[in-house]
Amino acid sequence: MVDPSSGEQYSPPCTTTAKRPRSRSARSAPRAALTALVLTAAMLAASAASALADGTVTLGGGPLIVSVGSLGECQSSYPNVGVNFYPPGGTLGDCGFFLAFPVAGNPKALQGEEGKGGTVFGFTGSAGPSIPFDGKGGISYTPVGEQGPVTGSGTSASPYSEITQFKVSNEGKDFALVTVTTTYINGEVQFTSSYKVQNITSAPEVPLFFHAIEAGDLYVSNDDHGTGVFLGGPPRFIGGQNAHTGTLGGFIEVPTSPWSNYQEGYWNGPNPLETVIPQDEGIWNAVRTSAANPSTFNNTIDPNLIDNGAGVSWDQYLKEGLAAKATAEFKIINRAQVPTTLGVQPVTQSLSVGQTGTITVTATDNVGTPYAGRSLVYSIGGANPKSGSVITNANGVATISYVGTNAGLDTIQMFLDLAGTGHQAPQDPASTAQITWAPPNSTYKVQSIHANSNGTITITFVPVQGGTAVIEVTVPTATIARRVKCRHGQSRIKGKCRPTNTVSGRVTATGVAGVPLKLTVNPSGRVRSALKKGKSVALTVKLTYKSALGGAPTVTIYHVTVKGKRKHH
Repeated sequence: MVDPSSGEQYSPPCTTTAKRPRSRSARSAPRAALTALVLTAAMLAASAASALADGTVTLGGGPLIVSVGSLGECQSSYPNVGVNFYPPGGTLGDCGFFLAFPVAGNPKALQGEEGKGGTVFGFTGSAGPSIPFDGKGGISYTPVGEQGPVTGSGTSASPYSEITQFKVSNEGKDFALVTVTTTYINGEVQFTSSYKVQNITSAPEVPLFFHAIEAGDLYVSNDDHGTGVFLGGPPRFIGGQNAHTGTLGGFIEVPTSPWSNYQEGYWNGPNPLETVIPQDEGIWNAVRTSAANPSTFNNTIDPNLIDNGAGVSWDQYLKEGLAAKATAEFKIINRAQVPTTLGVQPVTQSLSVGQTGTITVTATDNVGTPYAGRSLVYSIGGANPKSGSVITNANGVATISYVGTNAGLDTIQMFLDLAGTGHQAPQDPASTAQITWAPPNSTYKVQSIHANSNGTITITFVPVQGGTAVIEVTVPTATIARRVKCRHGQSRIKGKCRPTNTVSGRVTATGVAGVPLKLTVNPSGRVRSALKKGKSVALTVKLTYKSALGGAPTVTIYHVTVKGKRKHH
């Protein structure tokens, strides 16, 4: 029977796993203890699967080493480099497939505690997503028999392949069968996961409504921290970038299985102990609460260097439902390109429009031998689209340089064309970099302003961008006039009527972005004369700066009164 839905939704309580310390040494003790407890539970749950000691099966081939857990957990690594998903040092990764069943339309056993919030099915993980958590809103998959053997020869026609099955079960009833097929072609830097979800409810009229989710705690090229990257494709890519090597890791969209939403961000959250990372709702938190929300992820990335994760969601069965006995398939490509082949510096940079962006790329193989005389093909997408190629030198180094003419973000994708075809092949090492171009900016920061007793004005300031500075000092004409007999608004000096204000001094100079500029304006002879007679002279100082890139100038006005001192003889 199908229980009527109340339509009421709420976010179930979230129990965040222990905060991962930012330093590697501080992290090891608590995380090791947590990992030991979780692995013990995972081994007990997977005993029926008769997989390897840590509950995984490892596919053959290289350079990428691919493993699959008894509940579909994914992991990949490179020899002498490390893993691409947390935790390091093992074949069971905190990455995999989840099914989130909301209250609306689903059988009562999938609606969660008291029919509220729905239920998320998945796995516990070493440090997330912690399903089940607090015994509420989350249930572990149930393994089905043993994990399958590895088949195939690793070629394109016969890739290495492994099949793992598990069920969505609760209260003694089975609702869905998930069949995971993982394939890897020898020599590639990515593997493919296919998830077939079959509605196996006993009643033929019962559909299932759900989010299908793929998510992982990134550890790209053995680094727990990375910057977010989204490539619009096609195909689309969401993941993170190792800031030290430029290596990308994350998920690539299969055109026949488009995502509904995606996100890269903090691995877990919210985390009140974190003082550096914004208090966002992390990837694992989004997975745990997905059954109670219309959308799992928010289609954003975090460009900051953070302890990050990434995920995607397919929502086509959230409203229409998967009919009884029907099967739905979700495919995704998990990419972690070969490390140490392309070293990119800098990975990210911020420049002003009109400046030249320069990216230095070093291409070596896994043992450090330079790729000399090879073509590095690049394409720039974003504010300043263009494409081209450069040749590596004897040290395997090539430089990409161009002038940004439009403000915005550029993503530079590049690959080493080993075969010289002009088209990227699976074995070609690749990477990306990003440049953010700032619009014209005439602002500056004043460090000091001094007015000397002789009327000299000195201003030191730092411009944001290169440009032209002008300082003009004016003085009320009446202050330095001998007598006032002109009409209102004028003063008489040497028998002639003059404007109310007179320019005492003016100076022009060129500024360089980020470099302090010190300018001094000397007073006119009449200002010096008035000061020598003991008069107080009111000076108006006008500082104008305009960026060489254009835009409106920035103007600041200062009012200074200099008290003169009469000399006594």
